[in-house]
Amino acid sequence: MKISGIIFSAILALTLSIGFSAVPTSTAQAGEFKGKIESVKREGRNVMIGGKKYAISGSRSNVCIKGACDNDRGMLKAGMKCKGSTSSRKNGMEVKKISCK
Repeated sequence: MKISGIIFSAILALTLSIGFSAVPTSTAQAGEFKGKIESVKREGRNVMIGGKKYAISGSRSNVCIKGACDNDRGMLKAGMKCKGSTSSRKNGMEVKKISCK
């Protein structure tokens, strides 16, 4: 067993004995956004909302337009009012769910 595995096991055992139920393993930040789409680039892969750039995945993101949640990200257009939630990915903020009107 590697030394890092031994250290991790020791820390895990110590935290569980103290009463913690979980040890954080990532620094992912989740957030919410709300506003109008300012620009759409690369067929909906990237959108700008409130001055921030968000990535929309084809498989990990859920796109809802006017109540229908099985839409393609290519249907997003500038000027739509949207709200949703994000998660932090390696290359920036990625949309988990976006709902637009």
